[in-house]
Amino acid sequence: CFNCDKASCALLTLEEAEVQMMELQTSHTAMRNGDLLLRQGAPFHSIIYLRSGFVKEFVINDHSPDQIVQLIKPRSYIGLQSLFTNMESAFSYQSITDIELCYIQQHTFSDLINNNGGFAREILIAVSQETLGNQKRILGLNQKQIFGKVADTILYLSMQVYGKNEFELKLSRTELAQMIASTRESVTKALLWFHEQGMIKMRKNIITILDQKRLQEISKKG
Repeated sequence: CFNCDKASCALLTLEEAEVQMMELQTSHTAMRNGDLLLRQGAPFHSIIYLRSGFVKEFVINDHSPDQIVQLIKPRSYIGLQSLFTNMESAFSYQSITDIELCYIQQHTFSDLINNNGGFAREILIAVSQETLGNQKRILGLNQKQIFGKVADTILYLSMQVYGKNEFELKLSRTELAQMIASTRESVTKALLWFHEQGMIKMRKNIITILDQKRLQEISKKG
């Protein structure tokens, strides 16, 4: 909205009347850590804009552990894939911190895409970057052993999610395992080895990367 200090870059492409229209069709809310935003397969009525906090996107599997696809950081849209497909949520979304959200009516968002080429371009860029990034990371994980997978995940969290070398890990060891299709025990063992080798420092849930070059080498070699 006009006075929002956490607006997306796409908002800058809108005319004043378009922003006003979006404001009228947008509701704001806050949720607590662990709350479920949207369940896989549920009807899709609104685009969700994440103003603050972090959310995990995951697939619910009937006969195997859930698979975490990615972590979504502030100033990101949630549910864009479903906007252009079958109007059912393709994934489940759950907060991993306290969060602030905006719900934008789906038809309003679609109208803005149809009528404003600049806005549509920004949304297309966001969807493309997110999709390509996830595809490359997930395909790469399938070719790596546990140390390569964990190194890759640490670098992903540092560079793409938190944007810094020291961050608070908001995921449990089980959830980390769900990101890389591994086990809790294997993830814990790999993190401990990286710590003992001086590549990272772990203090409770705080991870500090000490040797990014070595982590990158292990990530590449798998």
